[in-house]
Amino acid sequence: MKIYAIIGESQQTIIADNVQYSPQENEVLMESERPEGDYIATESGVWVYDISKKYEELDAEYTRQKALLIEQYTDDTLHDDAEAMAADKEEMAALDAWYDEEYQKIGEAE
Repeated sequence: MKIYAIIGESQQTIIADNVQYSPQENEVLMESERPEGDYIATESGVWVYDISKKYEELDAEYTRQKALLIEQYTDDTLHDDAEAMAADKEEMAALDAWYDEEYQKIGEAE
């Protein structure tokens, strides 16, 4: 059995050994079947984890938490609650620091 995949993609094509197959452009012979999860093909025929998925997940979580903080800050502003607004700003700074740290961790794991 031969396994082909397009470089940078996750879809694989499995071909029986006795079948003639002409690989498409940018398609390589892989060393193995694709593992479970978000893996993409490389030029060397090895599957690697698609790091962009981790960045997408981090961005989505950051956006969700930031939206909640903005809503909270707006509410505190409307109620003229300076103490709560200051706490909201601290939480926003902590969220930004968390995001930067997590972003860097993903890059280091690459």
